[in-house]
Amino acid sequence: MMQESHFEGSKSSMNTRILKIRHHIDSLTKYLAPLLPIANCHMVEFLTQNHWDGLLPDSLRDTLNGLQLNEALEQFWTAASDKEADNSILSNWIHTARSHCVSVNNDYCLSAEQLRERIRSWGGEIKPEIRVKEFMTSKKSYEVQTMSPLVAALQGAAGARVCVEAGGGRGPLALALCLAYCARCLTLDCDARAVAAAPHRIKIIQQWHAIAKRIKNGIEERIDESIDKNLHRFATAYITEHTDIASFVRDKFPEFADQDVKFLLTGLHTCGNLGPDSLRIFVNQSSTAAVFNVPCCYHLLTEAVDGQLFDVFQRDYGGEDTRQGFPMSEYLRGYNLGRNARMLAAQSIDRVVNDRQLPSTSLLYRALLQDIIQKQLPNHKISEGKLKRITPKCQTFQQYFKMADEILKLELYDSLPASFFTDVERSMDYQWKNLVLFYLIRLCLAQVVESLILLDRLLFLFENGFDNVYLVKLFDPVLSPRCHSIVAVR
Repeated sequence: MMQESHFEGSKSSMNTRILKIRHHIDSLTKYLAPLLPIANCHMVEFLTQNHWDGLLPDSLRDTLNGLQLNEALEQFWTAASDKEADNSILSNWIHTARSHCVSVNNDYCLSAEQLRERIRSWGGEIKPEIRVKEFMTSKKSYEVQTMSPLVAALQGAAGARVCVEAGGGRGPLALALCLAYCARCLTLDCDARAVAAAPHRIKIIQQWHAIAKRIKNGIEERIDESIDKNLHRFATAYITEHTDIASFVRDKFPEFADQDVKFLLTGLHTCGNLGPDSLRIFVNQSSTAAVFNVPCCYHLLTEAVDGQLFDVFQRDYGGEDTRQGFPMSEYLRGYNLGRNARMLAAQSIDRVVNDRQLPSTSLLYRALLQDIIQKQLPNHKISEGKLKRITPKCQTFQQYFKMADEILKLELYDSLPASFFTDVERSMDYQWKNLVLFYLIRLCLAQVVESLILLDRLLFLFENGFDNVYLVKLFDPVLSPRCHSIVAVR
């Protein structure tokens, strides 16, 4: 069990960190105040709401108007890649946005290596990584390889007997913890189908054991020692802050039935409100020795401005007995971001810049369609999701419009003259340039919004009296865009 002496910092140092986080939050909210309309706009309405003229700062729009698309893109890629940064208006926009994001090497945000050292100082042993390439995507394999040794070490340092994986589906993280580190693991998920597949997953653990490789000094070696195939167990549960996790642990691990068992609560990309509720469980349930949470799907969070919207898991598996997912801290009580801003926070500027990735032409086609419908059928509303995946089937906007006309039963296509589509396609280069640049400018705000969400969660834990609390940049954001985790020890 982690001893009192292992905890770092006095009450005064915690207060100093709280003040720093509040100051950072103040900086973020002040910066975002005039820009939230950009973050909350919908790209479908790019033309109908005239986002280019109505939302962009005048100086930035004037600069971009004076550039050809390729010129503007080259400037954007250069500035966003930190190469030959200049003092241009576009470069300043990119770097100002980035300056507000959380960064490592401060009092409350660590790198993965700094977390390793912190866990070692708490008495945890960092064992070699394990690599399993089969049965999961390359992205998931990388995430599990990076995260599992840290979770295992933190479990030992915190004195937790069981690792509980929240929303783990088929449990790739927990399965790796069992294979490589002989950790007792319980995967909780609200999807009964995933849990029902658990017996099959358990049966193939021996095969996993044969193909799993331990990484020592960059060299792969086979795991030869025998593995207890009954270490990993599953249960169906829709998790809220009121879920009694310890009761599930005692039920699935009878050897702890009469004990006040301690567990570590983890989650690799917990969707929506599951992330905040995991932190509330840590705060309110003393059996939770530590939490190691990697959040995602910020658009599925609930906040006051959402009205009657629920996250999809709450709608399909749970009820209304849940608190809003943002904000969590008392300091930000009453502050709202908006659903589109939260959805933007889940997008990856790192990957876009690394791959020099432009948006799909479906964005332009959909915006053009919206503009035509508003002018021709102003009272018609399009149900969300109706037109997904039709763009790859179309080589021109006219083909797209015809297919959309049939799906939506607009009865417009045959009534429009051929010259109509000629005129639309003649304007598309100009509209494409503006849409692409607006998309990239807006994308710069993604990490700012995400930073505010993460700092709110961090501050919530500090407000509740926990000192050993850190935000950790765990993954390479190009490989795994939701790269931050929240780590806390009781």
